[in-house]
Amino acid sequence: MQRRRVLEMLGSFVLGGGIVAMVYELGGRAPAVISEPVAGEDVGDASGVAVSDAAAPEIAASEAGTPGGPTPAPGEPDPYAPGPDGSYSAYPPIYDPPQPLDAAAEAKFPKHGLVTGQAVLVRERTEKDGRVVGILRAGTRVRADAELSFGGGCTKGWHAIFPSGWICLNAGLEVGDTPPDDGAINIPRPRIDAPMPYEYWRVSHDGTPFFHRLPSFTEADQADAAAKAWIAEHGREPVPLSPAERPAEVPAVVKEYLNAGYYVTVAGEAVKAERRFLRTLRGVFARKYQLEQREGSTFTGIVLRGEVELPVYWIVRETPLQKRQAEGSELLVKLEGTPPPRRSRYPFKRKVTIGTTQFYEDADGLLMPAYAVGQSYKLRRPPGVGADERWIHVDLSEQVLVAYQGDTPVFTTLVSTGKEPGMTPIGVHRLQSKHVATSMRDQPMEEDAYSIEDVPWTQYFHNSVALHGAFWHGGFGLVRSHGCVNLSPADARWLFGFTEPQLPDGWHAASPGVASIARGSAIVITE
Repeated sequence: MQRRRVLEMLGSFVLGGGIVAMVYELGGRAPAVISEPVAGEDVGDASGVAVSDAAAPEIAASEAGTPGGPTPAPGEPDPYAPGPDGSYSAYPPIYDPPQPLDAAAEAKFPKHGLVTGQAVLVRERTEKDGRVVGILRAGTRVRADAELSFGGGCTKGWHAIFPSGWICLNAGLEVGDTPPDDGAINIPRPRIDAPMPYEYWRVSHDGTPFFHRLPSFTEADQADAAAKAWIAEHGREPVPLSPAERPAEVPAVVKEYLNAGYYVTVAGEAVKAERRFLRTLRGVFARKYQLEQREGSTFTGIVLRGEVELPVYWIVRETPLQKRQAEGSELLVKLEGTPPPRRSRYPFKRKVTIGTTQFYEDADGLLMPAYAVGQSYKLRRPPGVGADERWIHVDLSEQVLVAYQGDTPVFTTLVSTGKEPGMTPIGVHRLQSKHVATSMRDQPMEEDAYSIEDVPWTQYFHNSVALHGAFWHGGFGLVRSHGCVNLSPADARWLFGFTEPQLPDGWHAASPGVASIARGSAIVITE
């Protein structure tokens, strides 16, 4: 197995998501639940029993059942109803319905709270090393108990919050008899019904300075000169974050330098002396001309209701169709014209072997090499997954994902998984944590980025391997990642609402199976 690379969160919280401290691929093991930003913490492994290799596409494809899906609430859009192109036209909700406070809850949680920290951890108990139930972003309102509890490493004291968990006031929580004023919160809420929860920009210049505040011309020139000198001596090695460790020529107004290929999330724009700056969700500024906005792929999978049933065949490489030179011949002729476009669907009927090569064949005898096709097929529900439970199957060989409600497939799409064997772990796993967005830093991500703030719709299922949206590439259907299951932003959002459990109302992240949070959906990985 190829040595894996390290992913660690470098000490700053993800705005509205928190940073999950983890070892991405080499060395230690990552926490099974949301954790403090301390790299390499080991709190367990949630992998399950391995899936038998006997569940091959050719065997399981004949077991396709009747497409369907859960019934939406009255008046709500149906996330399982196909549009004209077969895709969904609505997203499943990501939040549990708000829980009204009855008389007993009003008495237990009489205070009104406002999260003021960039991202605040909700603990299972009043201890700073206690398990994390979830994360709340700045601007979230909560109900809290009346009296402070002390101890567990929190100097300002703890408040219990509704419906469960504890928050240390040191993290950033304002509590009052009436709802606190949120006018000082200058952080946008995530767009929960859009493919991209935030606005994403790619750094386009090595040594781009990010400033604590809007700099003067002199300060910006000094920052640029210091970056140029550093790059001449150290190349793309990052400039140290600590002012005590970086060159004295770096002005104090510089928070950090980022290289080309990093991604940041943007909260606003400012102008100083006719220069345009972008303000990130972390409250620092960069000159706008040194960044470029990214929208992400518009590719979407399809819902399996009505006329669409498994198996579904996807074109993953644009390859000309072929036909036999004569009936029964092993000599093939490529057809003229434009081949079926990549990521489109094609009505193949069966897999055949001609000579030593496998092909997919349509009803007219036209052929395409099997390596250019990904097949979404029906897999038998594994032991331990309930008859009405939602679960997900990812096939590494086919680079496809199928979502199920019990025995019924309801959705399928293309994915990108680990480039090397073992990077995406085979087996039956359970979701360990769900994040509207969480940051990944200090890894060469998908050959196009080195640091990504607020990776959207992230669902960890095995140590630091996750399902998540990938807006920096569109290579779905082909292996590409360093272990995670990459999805288009829209598909990642759809699946985030589909999987169990939903987040408590207004939360930015939650740990399934902790406190009152239900256990997570099963994620089945086969090859």
